Amino acid sequence: MPDIFDEVSEDLRADRARSLLSRYGRLLIGAMLLTLVCVGVWDWWQQNQAANHDAVAMQFLAAQKAAAAKPPAKDAAQQLTAIADTGPTGYATLARLQLAAADWDAGQHAKAIAAWDQVSYDAKAPPLLRDLATLNSVQHQVDNGDAQAMKTRLAPLITGGTRWRPLAEQVTALLDLRLGRVPEAKAIMKSLSDDPQAPQGVRQMAQDILISLGEDSNGQEDGAGPHG
Repeated sequence: MPDIFDEVSEDLRADRARSLLSRYGRLLIGAMLLTLVCVGVWDWWQQNQAANHDAVAMQFLAAQKAAAAKPPAKDAAQQLTAIADTGPTGYATLARLQLAAADWDAGQHAKAIAAWDQVSYDAKAPPLLRDLATLNSVQHQVDNGDAQAMKTRLAPLITGGTRWRPLAEQVTALLDLRLGRVPEAKAIMKSLSDDPQAPQGVRQMAQDILISLGEDSNGQEDGAGPHG
């Protein structure tokens, strides 16, 4: 009865996948957000040195530090709003992203998603930061948004070879788990675990998820399941 065993085994993996989504989805959100914003800051700081935007860069970093404090500084939102309203395009966009993150942390989830989406579809915003906004929006909806629609939004970040490609692939794999597409999710995680261009944290999480799905990073079954 090997077919019945295989079907049961796959059902168990699907249940395990849903558990993993709950476990890793929120972990991914928490781990990625600050890193992504800081990377964006660094990129724009580097690019805008020649344009004499050092003062704005310092203002943004100070505002970001104030927002990241526990508890956040009382005037953190005002500092970021001022940059969003009057700063150069790059820093204004980064300030909008940080304000959205603050809204999410404050429990204003719909407002935060709307803000990220606004940046994502803003033709005047820098492409790097539009993609970052898309990734932030999707990753914060990984456990309750329209999974197929979210995958469609991430596709250009993957096929376009953007700097966010490994992170977009990882979120796509989590969405595949939600959709019950365990083999597809495992294939993405295997690719990420072997990808030298992926951040170490992304590679490690891919390996951990593969193990949790009953497969090592070399694509071998771990032997657990009904056959035993």
